[in-house]
Amino acid sequence: MRRGNYAQLSLFSCYEYFLLLSPGQAIVRKVAAMKSLLAGMIRIPSYNLGSIAHISLMKFQITEDDQSVIRRVAHAVEGFREFDVQFGGAGIFHHGTTGTLMLQPANSDRIHRLHGTIMTEFRRRRLIRPHITIARNVANEELLKVNLRDFDCYDSFCCNKVTILKKAVEAPHYEVLQEVPFTPGKIF
Repeated sequence: MRRGNYAQLSLFSCYEYFLLLSPGQAIVRKVAAMKSLLAGMIRIPSYNLGSIAHISLMKFQITEDDQSVIRRVAHAVEGFREFDVQFGGAGIFHHGTTGTLMLQPANSDRIHRLHGTIMTEFRRRRLIRPHITIARNVANEELLKVNLRDFDCYDSFCCNKVTILKKAVEAPHYEVLQEVPFTPGKIF
């Protein structure tokens, strides 16, 4: 069991890194419009309106080590080719008394493979269910008022990079640290 002196101050600042997939601007605008539509229909937490569309891969906290994080992500995606993410409509995750309205990819195999290579590189284990969040932490009774068909989306985007965001643990917002591109050219 790991022991430490929790009263001791660290000489190093702790940062949170967030690895994600960014859709194109057309999808970002469409999801922003869906958020506004939903906010006009039901009560949702206000922070949902400011969040930009993305597919989360991994979030972690470490002492500042930008170059190591960039190098490890670049190594994990080495040889990975760009691919299309096709959406298969809207869905809801239920978690306790709240839920998440989201867009689910119809084809998440490559996202899972990419996530697996990144997890291996960072020696971590965690499963994901790839999606783009429209609104999270929405009361289940509010979600019952939503017709999922109003939020169905069957668009697609070319996934060609992993975006690395960074923020100080106590900071409110992330900054883009680096975008790590995939090898150009799709595999069909």
